[in-house]
Amino acid sequence: MFSRRAFRLAVVAALLAVSAGSRGGARAAPQAPPGNEPPLPQSGARPQALQQAAEAPPAAVTPPAPLFRVILKDGTALVSYGEFTRVGDRVVFSMPLDSPRGERLQLVNLPASAVNWESTEQYTAATRYAQYVASRAEADYAVLTGQVAGALSEIALAKDPARRLQIAEQTRRLLAAWPAEHLGYRSSDVNDMLSLLGSTVSELRGDARTRQYAFDLVATIEPPSMPLLPDPTATQAIEQVLLAARLSDVPVERITLLRSAISAIDEKAAQLPKNWVRQTRASAQATLDAELAIERRYAELSRATVARANAAASEADVRGVEKALSTLRARDRALGGKRKDQVAGLLALLQEKLDSARRLRLLRDQWARKAEAFRAYQNQVRSPIERLAKLEPRLQDVKALAGPPISSLPDLMQDFERVSRQLALIKPPDDLVPAHATLQSAAELGQQAMRTRERATVQGDVAVAWDASSAAAGSIMMLAEARRQIDAVTRQPELR
Repeated sequence: MFSRRAFRLAVVAALLAVSAGSRGGARAAPQAPPGNEPPLPQSGARPQALQQAAEAPPAAVTPPAPLFRVILKDGTALVSYGEFTRVGDRVVFSMPLDSPRGERLQLVNLPASAVNWESTEQYTAATRYAQYVASRAEADYAVLTGQVAGALSEIALAKDPARRLQIAEQTRRLLAAWPAEHLGYRSSDVNDMLSLLGSTVSELRGDARTRQYAFDLVATIEPPSMPLLPDPTATQAIEQVLLAARLSDVPVERITLLRSAISAIDEKAAQLPKNWVRQTRASAQATLDAELAIERRYAELSRATVARANAAASEADVRGVEKALSTLRARDRALGGKRKDQVAGLLALLQEKLDSARRLRLLRDQWARKAEAFRAYQNQVRSPIERLAKLEPRLQDVKALAGPPISSLPDLMQDFERVSRQLALIKPPDDLVPAHATLQSAAELGQQAMRTRERATVQGDVAVAWDASSAAAGSIMMLAEARRQIDAVTRQPELR
């Protein structure tokens, strides 16, 4: 049995040697694998081969950036410089403008519904695999073979059967996990080693007299098989930008892509076929001009429609706003429905204007029902308000402790009292009761200010004079507030 196990170990070693030979003596150093490499548990000295592999210098490999593809449902493959990003119902990626690996990139934003996601994901996996093979796959495989070789050496030298079994099982787990974590690279070679090592593990379990058995199911991981497309030429790169412009459902994006394509054609014209430059540029310019013309028409439609709706809504003209809505729909149909998002926003805005016009119409109808009572009240309070306004300069004197002359105070008190009595005889409409109460307070505070000022003058007491000042200030403020309230209630409602 030991001879069979030694034979299997020798076969695994031979496979490692063949793998090393197929690398053509490559000395590329390992980099971290694309995943967490399960290390061999350390219970004793670290194998020399593994130590050397870990200390090897990093490989100086700088592969070109991968060119991914966004494959559409019609089979067209758009170049993506780097991986694309899917955000909700959109797919966003960078597209080369003039050459596949040039510095000029254009951001493209397309609807995700236009993409064949199954083919796109398969191509993405193939591109990642190609990039991995070109950059670090062989170095990672060298690390694996070094680890396995070190483990085989340790198995051969170990005297303890349990220790040999432990090393073999650790190595088997390492081999089983490696293909999935390394995109299926050299999976057939790894599976060959794994198969031979599996038989060795079974025999080592017998030597160690262990009753524990493990049935490890290992999935076969194959590398992506979809062939990669060649890099597009300069003309193909520009044509793809123009195609993206046709596919974009965002007007601003279309205009930007068209302008970028025309700019690239102008800059590279000397290096491109003349007939192609002439025909492609003329077509792109015509498309751009048409897009800009549509943009101007919709901008003018937007301005005119909003202005018409605003004017109608401010006059509570519900029919006028409805007409603006119907006009917008009709003009949009005449223009071919080229700006669906913009028109949807306008329709939402006009619907808000329509709701505002309806509310204002209702408020104005309510106000019209009360307008006659409001006018009658205004006629009744006009005289008291004018009297209070004429008395305001005397209140300012009291407020500033600057008068008025003591001989005029009795007459001023009588003036305020007459205004108070006149206001008491007026019955305001329900909506104006608060304003009327404020107006009465203004007259009463004015009378109080004159009375207190007279007492301060008789007593020569400055503190009492300040009390009179406070009453005068209150009277002035109440009169202004009453006027504001009356105006707010009696004025025809406006659009807010």
